[in-house]
Amino acid sequence: MAFIPTIIFIFTIFSFFIGQIYRINLFSVSFPLLDLAIIFLFLVNIYNHLKIKNFKINNKYFLYFLIFAWISLFINFFRYQIHSLTPFLYLIRLSCLLSFFILPIKIDDKFKKIFYLSIIANIIFGFIQYFFWPNFTYFDALNWDPHLYRLVGTFFDPTFTGLIFLFFIIKTFLDKKTPYQIPLLVISYIAMALTYSRSTYLSFLIAFIYLAKHFKKINIFLISFVIMVLTMVLLPRQPGEGTKLERTSSITAKIENYQEAWSTFKKSPIIGIGYNNISFIRKIKIPNSHANSGFDGSLATIFVSTGLIGGLIFLLGVKSLFTKSSILRKTMIIVILFHSIFANSLLYPWILISLIFF
Repeated sequence: MAFIPTIIFIFTIFSFFIGQIYRINLFSVSFPLLDLAIIFLFLVNIYNHLKIKNFKINNKYFLYFLIFAWISLFINFFRYQIHSLTPFLYLIRLSCLLSFFILPIKIDDKFKKIFYLSIIANIIFGFIQYFFWPNFTYFDALNWDPHLYRLVGTFFDPTFTGLIFLFFIIKTFLDKKTPYQIPLLVISYIAMALTYSRSTYLSFLIAFIYLAKHFKKINIFLISFVIMVLTMVLLPRQPGEGTKLERTSSITAKIENYQEAWSTFKKSPIIGIGYNNISFIRKIKIPNSHANSGFDGSLATIFVSTGLIGGLIFLLGVKSLFTKSSILRKTMIIVILFHSIFANSLLYPWILISLIFF
């Protein structure tokens, strides 16, 4: 049986690297290869725990949240007369992902090293894409956000790509035994900077403020602050709105998005509208857009989907996870929570998989 978990771990890492480049179309539903890997990984983890007598639940709040989320979904499925299996598929994926924190999955160091190598490969691919394939605007026809002169990587999104690279920067910074630590920090930081993701830049500062406080070394913050200021000054300003760090259009769009989230939340503030029925209920949406299924803030998406009850239980789950985590994972959790104010980071599969492998 050891052979099967090995294959699944390698398949998961490969799927992580592939990102959005390859998607599976099944029963008129399109989903990334990683979704399939997550299900396989879930089955392996459940099998491993069933072999252990008297295994313990590590995060009961995430378990309670999932139970409530399924109840809310079934109630609202009939309430809004939704004729689609898509919300069920979304919740199946989220259930599998959160299960790795409810019943912690054990990952050998060799798979973690391979995972880190996959991120380095993503960084290399990102540079290739940025310098030789900078025009991503024609992907608008495939319902992806159009980006110009921004590093988007295999995830087709500079915001999420930047956050994943930031995880790697934090891990490399903390692990003093990392081979070629300084070159890796420089290269991964440049890659992160070329995403032009302002939410990631702010998250970078938040991460190193926390680390400076934890280690009681003000120099950690001062150096990171100087690096960020120099980045904003030296970054090339290429044609396109996305490379203008002073742009305000996206800020206005996010404010409108949160207003829409609040309006939707008020429809069912106690139990929510069901995870993930948002794409069928929200008023403003671009047909077939990949952004329809959630709001720009992850917590907004959770509270709208599962109401006050589900949202508060979920926050208790995050608190429980944080208190039991290493300094690396604690920093990542803080960064994800902050970043998810501006993007749906907390519910992005590649982000949660990163949290599991790191």
